[in-house]
Amino acid sequence: MAGPVIVPVLPTYLDPERVTQCALPYGRAIAQRLASELVLLSVVEITESLRSYLEAEGEQVERLIQRWLEQRRQGINRLAAAVDGVRTRVEVLLGEPAKEIVAFANDQRAATIVMSSHGRVGLSRLLVGSITFRVVQHAQQPAIVVRAGIPVPAPNAPVNLSPVLIPLDGSSLAEEAMEMALTLLGQGHEPLDLHLLHVLTNADQPARWEHYLERIAQQLRERGHRVTWSMGHGSVAETIVQEALQRRAGLIAMGTHGLSGVRRVLLGSTAEHVLHTTSVPLLLHRPQAVRQHIEQPPAATQQLRVRDIMTPNPVTVGPEATLEEVAQLMLKHQIGAIPVVDTEGHLIGLLREEDFLARERPIPFSAFRAPQLFGRWVSPEGIEQIYAEARQLKAVEVAQPPEVVVTEETSLGELAERMVAANVRHVPVVREGKLVGIVTRHDVLKAVARGNR
Repeated sequence: MAGPVIVPVLPTYLDPERVTQCALPYGRAIAQRLASELVLLSVVEITESLRSYLEAEGEQVERLIQRWLEQRRQGINRLAAAVDGVRTRVEVLLGEPAKEIVAFANDQRAATIVMSSHGRVGLSRLLVGSITFRVVQHAQQPAIVVRAGIPVPAPNAPVNLSPVLIPLDGSSLAEEAMEMALTLLGQGHEPLDLHLLHVLTNADQPARWEHYLERIAQQLRERGHRVTWSMGHGSVAETIVQEALQRRAGLIAMGTHGLSGVRRVLLGSTAEHVLHTTSVPLLLHRPQAVRQHIEQPPAATQQLRVRDIMTPNPVTVGPEATLEEVAQLMLKHQIGAIPVVDTEGHLIGLLREEDFLARERPIPFSAFRAPQLFGRWVSPEGIEQIYAEARQLKAVEVAQPPEVVVTEETSLGELAERMVAANVRHVPVVREGKLVGIVTRHDVLKAVARGNR
């Protein structure tokens, strides 16, 4: 029998928008599919330092804590009473919410944790700083993140879990997410419909990916699943979102990465962007290789240096190269940034994809901001003319000093922190002022993926 399905919730008096309750119909549906128990878990938040203080205050404070716990239990019991069609249990704990949720799920050998996210426009990262984010990072179980919406669905509202959209890029990490979805959802009596998706890059050969997707699909059909597949073009995240909408997907199953020291660098990932642009719940799985890497002692992680992950001898241009030549090189080599160096290899600046797009900048002596491109203020009507005139601009005229520069001996941890602080994706590597390499977020991601092979 599968372990329980855990849905962390708050009572309405603490969650008037009922954000946490948006996960309930999905938790109930999965528990029904698994013939498992649904656990409504609520944690009365109290930090370790506050706990120590309260314990020192004696019996009167202990009675106060017990009153808090009982009040919380009554609120969650009222919520549980509205759930039908599945065995339901209420658990109320005391402590730091994310820590207690993860520990409880591990202790109960939970099948999955189903949680809501606010999904507000102001959230610019994958639930950074939130309880949901920390649970996804540390839980051993797959987590389903349901984006909150208005109106809030009733606990027994029917939800559609199928088809499950599974983006595949040919990696073992993506295929592991697929197997996780099958393990979790393939146990029900109802057949599971799957749709496999690959987003083509300019360098991809469609015939190769057609063969790959059909091979995976046939293997799944032999296991009793109904499977379709398709290929898309364009931005990976946007293509996934559009395909999920077109296919009326019930879930999107993806792998996520959670190396604690570099987690925010890696959260520039596809999963983050998908979460913030789709209303379809995400079934997130942290691959085994990443999980093992996280559980290593910190010293093992710090052994990695920039020299171990950088791309040596990157594509560069001289100061006299035109922007047209720079753009052609970026397209040819499929890279997002090109260092500008002098004849002796000293780093002058960096040209990035973002530099070819107008960005808002403060207008001097004014409280207003306006778009600027190649140093010129622009309007939508005049942007094409500026592009035409700028083709012959020299790289040295536009290149900006990089916000972050590192050496080959810089540790992976320091690199990650500096990339996060400056919010950059490309970092030049220098030796005595001369460029010797470049490191990107993708390089960091590859380091995590291969960490324990």
